[in-house]
Amino acid sequence: MMAAVAVPAAAETVYVTLEKDNAVAVVDGIGGKRVKTAKVGLRPRGIALSRDGKQLYVAASDSHAIQILDADTLKVVGKLPGGRDPETFALSPDGKRLFVSNEDDNQLTVADIADKKILKQLPMGVEPEGVAASPDGRWVVCTSETTNMAHWIDAQTLEVADNSLVDGRPRAAAFSADSKQLWVTSEMGGNVAVFDVASRQPIKTIAFQVPACPRKKSNRWA
Repeated sequence: MMAAVAVPAAAETVYVTLEKDNAVAVVDGIGGKRVKTAKVGLRPRGIALSRDGKQLYVAASDSHAIQILDADTLKVVGKLPGGRDPETFALSPDGKRLFVSNEDDNQLTVADIADKKILKQLPMGVEPEGVAASPDGRWVVCTSETTNMAHWIDAQTLEVADNSLVDGRPRAAAFSADSKQLWVTSEMGGNVAVFDVASRQPIKTIAFQVPACPRKKSNRWA
């Protein structure tokens, strides 16, 4: 299950993918209640709003496509190529491209939204999952769960520029609003790694301790 929050004009609306129900739910973010549900493709995962808030992009993993939905009616109005088994994706800051992780094929697919075509497919580590695009348009990062890495892709050249080790099973990644930091979650490591974007070096690890469950100290960095 993944969610996308509407643009400021309707920021109380949340769109959620329902993987087992092959559907998208609309949730009142203030009242916390579901107000509408619409059927989509098979096994929906990633979801995001277009920059103008008029369309929803949904990664229908088992339908092997990124479906385009009208944000108001939730009707499917088109689709984008996202490679085989699209998992999650990031929208470029200018709203022109999607960067899609393909877990089964260990790759990242770059799709042009206007032309509805694949621009490039790049090899990633094993089981790529989370994808993030820096607000300044400089970087795209894709995490690979089994390789335990964050892969740095130059958003202009569409080439892999660097690879950073993180703790076990990294899932999500996000850039700070000023594009100066990258945060990567590690599910098995029980922590979040914080990177300095300029140097692409780790600067801190934020560990989460569960009461009564001793956690081994990370062997990556303090």
